[in-house]
Amino acid sequence: MTTPGMELPAAVRAEFERIVGPRNVSADPAMLSGYAWNTGIGSVPPSGRKFADVWPIAVVLPGNTEEVAALVKCCLRHKLTFKAHSTGYGSMSRVASPDTVAVDLRRMDTLEIDASNRMAIIGPYVTAGKLQAEALKHGLTCHIVGAGPAHSPLASATSLIGVGITSQSTSMNARNLLSWEWVTPQGDIVRGGSAGSDCGWFTGDGPGPGVRGLLRGFVGASGGLGIFTRIGYKLYPVPLQGPPANTGRPPQIGMAVPPNYALMHAVWPDWERQRDASFELTDAGVANIMLRIPPDEIGWMLTATNAEYVELATGGRLPPVAREENGKHWAIVTASRSAAEHAWRTSVVRDIVQRTGGRMLELAPEQAEVLLRNLVTSIYIPRVLRPSGGIMTTFGVLDSFHFLPGAIEAAEETLAGETRPGGKLVEGGREEHWIWPHEGRYFWAENIVDFDTTNEASCHAAVYALLSHFAISFRNPVGVLTLGMGPVMDLQGDKIGAPQEYVRGVKNRLDPEDASRTGDFIIVKMPKLVKMLLPLARPLILSRAGLSFLARAIVKKGL
Repeated sequence: MTTPGMELPAAVRAEFERIVGPRNVSADPAMLSGYAWNTGIGSVPPSGRKFADVWPIAVVLPGNTEEVAALVKCCLRHKLTFKAHSTGYGSMSRVASPDTVAVDLRRMDTLEIDASNRMAIIGPYVTAGKLQAEALKHGLTCHIVGAGPAHSPLASATSLIGVGITSQSTSMNARNLLSWEWVTPQGDIVRGGSAGSDCGWFTGDGPGPGVRGLLRGFVGASGGLGIFTRIGYKLYPVPLQGPPANTGRPPQIGMAVPPNYALMHAVWPDWERQRDASFELTDAGVANIMLRIPPDEIGWMLTATNAEYVELATGGRLPPVAREENGKHWAIVTASRSAAEHAWRTSVVRDIVQRTGGRMLELAPEQAEVLLRNLVTSIYIPRVLRPSGGIMTTFGVLDSFHFLPGAIEAAEETLAGETRPGGKLVEGGREEHWIWPHEGRYFWAENIVDFDTTNEASCHAAVYALLSHFAISFRNPVGVLTLGMGPVMDLQGDKIGAPQEYVRGVKNRLDPEDASRTGDFIIVKMPKLVKMLLPLARPLILSRAGLSFLARAIVKKGL
């Protein structure tokens, strides 16, 4: 196998080896192929292949911040670009140009729990699952975004959009970032917050303007503003000391329901009444976890294999919780510190559900245990992504629950029936919305698409669904668009207040040569002619024919 990339000059390799050691540098095609794996979430395989067209020129594994800074300066001297790589979740970890060095931070996995201050000090390769396991020993937990327990909380808090199902009780990672350590695109080491004054890692802002919004904001630079090497990270108390006892056996491992915990599954006859209940549930603040995923994906959680799910589905033997008629639901977890608090929380939930026209579904004990473990640990993420080799996310909304029915309707429009029997996508419901409350104020939603990475028509249908999402949002906005990252910022234009101009200004000031290169950030140098013609071209681009053409081009090149 040969790489589609460039050859690493011997002199550059020698410098890399002096910085990190010979065994921590590789340009071997077999090794580089692992950094060009490309099966969705950020891009799709080109023409059915599983490798991206663009491979890194080399992979280096620094062991500390000083080595990261030295590597960045080496790349700058030799006119190479670089891209940080933590756990590599999704295709957004790929490089954007063949002169890019993948800086794999897996050796930087330091983890320190500061229980008295309810925080952790972590490196880039600490996973959310590992952090939660350590935090639970102290009666604490962390926010786990929708990427699941394999993601890097440091990457999430500093560099990339994401919200998790515990946002009701653990906020979200743009605000869970405390102090930070950052290697700038120029190779300088900068510490912010209290760590910048050697006063610990407990806060991200001091006197004067805060900069966390500049570095991460809501969406993040996805590796386009240098490399973050260590952060202080906020943890939250839970009435659970140590890991809960497991039940069942692999792969259907459950969790014994801890004292004063409850898992309730409420359903409503229509989206309007679920929306009304959502306002009350979030206002009451009684739920630690709230999640709505499509019933078919609950079925995937409750079955050991895809074959078992298909057998139950085709035989009409799925449990009620996994049936399409019960899709207007909330899975709700409450966690209390006393029997009295437990009784109060559960009674409030039941009262709201009843008054808004909903009802509770009864779960068999083994089903409740499996679902509870999946929700508490967010291990449901890899379980519900099991049916296919590729996934894509569409129609993201972050706004008031007022928009919930409209988001569902738009989600159905993006899928255009392709998830129904005979369609080009993995069979499922009319919409495949994941929904959860965000900090007790509004909801986050994404329409997840599973597709066949080896089938060009299936890849095209997935990309078309994503692009039609932007077209629908432009034509008739359904709340604030949450997936408007990268070049889409310019495509959306003034409809979102033109934040792209501010983001572009930050990027060009901090990294004028685009050395910290990524394919998922703002267009760095927007030609004046393109900027002038974009408003005129936008209707054509967002037309049915324009979207179809663009989708085929993306599938062909694996963008």
